[in-house]
Parts: sequence; C-alpha cells; structure tokens
Amino acid sequence: MTTLELFLMLVRYALWQTEEELPKELSANMSANILRGAREQGLLGLVTDAIIRNKIKMPEEQYLECMVLTGKVKQANEKVNEGLRRLKELFDERNINFMVVKGQAVGAYYPNPMLRQAGDIDYYCDAQNFIRAQEAVREVWEIDDCPKCDDHHVSFDHEGVTYEGHFALTSFYRKKKNRYWAQLLGEDKGSMAMIDGMEVRTLSHTLHVLFVFVHLYSHLMKQGISLRQFCDLAVMLHSCRDMIDRKRLIEILGKLDLLKAYRAIGTILTDKLGMPPEDLGCDITEGDRQYTKRIFSIVKDRGNMGHYHLMFAGVGWCHHVELAVIKVFHFLKLWPIAPAYSCHWISYELTKKIVPIRNVIGRKTK
Repeated sequence: MTTLELFLMLVRYALWQTEEELPKELSANMSANILRGAREQGLLGLVTDAIIRNKIKMPEEQYLECMVLTGKVKQANEKVNEGLRRLKELFDERNINFMVVKGQAVGAYYPNPMLRQAGDIDYYCDAQNFIRAQEAVREVWEIDDCPKCDDHHVSFDHEGVTYEGHFALTSFYRKKKNRYWAQLLGEDKGSMAMIDGMEVRTLSHTLHVLFVFVHLYSHLMKQGISLRQFCDLAVMLHSCRDMIDRKRLIEILGKLDLLKAYRAIGTILTDKLGMPPEDLGCDITEGDRQYTKRIFSIVKDRGNMGHYHLMFAGVGWCHHVELAVIKVFHFLKLWPIAPAYSCHWISYELTKKIVPIRNVIGRKTK
C-alpha cells in the first residue's frame, strides 16, 4: 500500500466512517509523510482523528503530535465559531441581513464539524446591507477604513479571526454571466444552518453547492487548491442530497459553461473520496475521467490554496512570474473542461495581472 492510498483511506474513513481495512501500524517514515500530506491538504483534524480512532500504532512522538494537532484544530474551530458569534450579534443588533457561506457553514455538514480545518469567516450581503455592514465593523470594531479588497470582497482581521465580506461572491469574467449570477443571488431565498448551536442564514442548498463548486474550480485554475475543498463539496452533496434541486443545478452549470468541469471534479469526489456517484446528480463518463489525473496532480503539487512547493514563495517579481507560469500551466491542463470560462479567465489574468508584472520587471532592469 502506498502512502497516498493510505492517506485517501484515512480521509474516506473521516468522511463516511468506511469499513476499509486500515493498517494496524505505521512506520516513522510513513507517519511523517501522512502528517505532511494532511498539513498540505488542509486535512489535519480529519486524518489525525482517523489515526487515533482506529488505534493505528506509530512512533510515540508522532502519535503525540497527532493528539496535539487534533486539539489545535478543535481550538481553531472554537475561536472561529466565537468570531462568527460576535459577527452575528453585531449584525443582528443593527438588523443587517447577511448570509454565511463556505467555511463554517460547510463544516456543519461534516460528521464532526470541529475536525474540519477552519479558515476565514465568509459572509455575503446585498449592496444596501453591505454598506451598512462595513459601517458597523468600522464603528464598533474600529476596523481600518481601507481593508484588503478585490473585485468582489473585502478582508479584515478582528480578535485573531479573519473575515471576508462579499458583495459579489465570485466573478465569471464576463458581464452577461456576472449579471446572471447576480440574478440568481437576488432570487435566492436562502436556508438556515446550525453552527455550534447558532442558527445562521446561508444560501439555499442548491446555490450553496453551486458556489462551493465555483469557488473550488476558480482556485484550481489559479494557484491550485487542496483536497479539503473537494471534501467540502462531497459532504455537502451527500448531506443535502434530498434538498438540492439537481435539475436546476445542472441547468445553471450548463448556462455558466461549467457542467463538464463539474463532472470532471466529480470524478475526484467519487473515485478518490468515495462519495456515492448518485450524489453528484449527473452521470460521469470515461471522457470525464480523462481529466482525473490532471486535476489530482494540481491538488497534490500545490496544496492548500496553492501555497506549497513554490520555488519563490513570498513577494517579489520572481514570485509573481512563477505564479503567472503556474496559472498558464493550469489553463493548458484544464481549459477543455470549461472552454469559455477558462478563456475569459486567462484573458482577465493576462490583462489585469500578468501584464503589470512585465512593467514591474521593466522598472527593475532600468
């Protein structure tokens, strides 16, 4: 059994409590590789807990590390949940309508939400409520007037928790598709999620699954993304299978030129993570499986949000050039499964991101 095969078995156990026959003991080398993979793929809590629950023997030092890491993941979730509680209290006091998306809202679907590796708190407001929300965090939490910002969200930190306030959620790099997406959001009636005893509003099950998929695929095309995001999508599709309007989901994916990409991503969910095929809502073909290896190679190479295995990590023009090369490489690998989306995206990257790098390099060499 290879390290990768064992790693995926541990992940499947964590997601579905599968009855696969796990080994009774791990060598020091395999234990170290498993823990490194769990760290890079954003799955520390799930993998370490699976090792502990199955009483898999390993060197004492690494077993103690598993226990410590499991505890840290739980503590991080407690901290993020408390940050969400503060946000909800602030917005509720001011009657600000908002939705929690991704992150803890997805974690609620896991068998044990406290084992999912926590990240940011993502919330979405429509135009009117977004302005009021930013006023609230500025006045009460004394957040800087100019937080980090891009074309669809702002980001800020408060009491050790990172928040991302979204006013568009995502971009499809074309006005027509962005208008369609905005229409979907405007018509969405939402649903409720229970997070650590808090009832919070989120997107409807159908639109939330769609958004989690689009977010996954957009980052896969960019710097890469970890297996954690695939696990998020898998547990959502499985847990919400009776609440998702699958016909509508497939129809929307088709209009967004992402149905083939959805099926290709589905091969990872079913073939690697063990999600029941019927949860996907559409059939997977052998043509779709032609892209499994390409997708999985990006996941393995780049890790969580594409932060791993970089030659020039950090800042500087070498780092930006490396990221540009990675994006072009990902585009060449994946564009056939979403031609229009991919071409619109790479056009945006070339004009908005990569071309300015040339200007920076030019100034440096003068």
